[in-house]
Amino acid sequence: MVETRRTALSSLFDDMLAQTRKQFDDLYRGGLGRGGERAANAAPPLAIARDSALRGAKPSALLDPASSPAVRRMNERFGSDWGYEITDERREGDEAIVLCKLTFGKDGAARTQFGRAAFSSGAVTGASGGVRFKLGSDAQAEERDAFRRAAEAALMNCIELI
Repeated sequence: MVETRRTALSSLFDDMLAQTRKQFDDLYRGGLGRGGERAANAAPPLAIARDSALRGAKPSALLDPASSPAVRRMNERFGSDWGYEITDERREGDEAIVLCKLTFGKDGAARTQFGRAAFSSGAVTGASGGVRFKLGSDAQAEERDAFRRAAEAALMNCIELI
């Protein structure tokens, strides 16, 4: 008779694996918290269609085919048989973080990777009473550019997996 009792080490590993899987699933569901409600800093998932038309996505999520090396590279390799979507976009401190899903080929293979980009530090930033502020530059343009660069980095990271 074979004994199926788990050791304390494997039980600990299984618990850690289950916790990591839950965090990963929460991330893919759009940042839902432990109770099922959306986390305060989680942005809703963004989608970009194969033809680069916006469908509920922020303009910062689009990569310009004329200036994006990643888009040019995919167009050269797969023509119009590929697409990407920004599934998560968030700001942590002075950094933009983007999760990109690349779908390519006739079979619809997919790769998913994160990309990061720092916000430029040309302006004075701070917080007062829990409200963040920035003086001295176009904060919205700076934020759009940071998310665009993070999306480019995420797409390049996906391409490196092909």
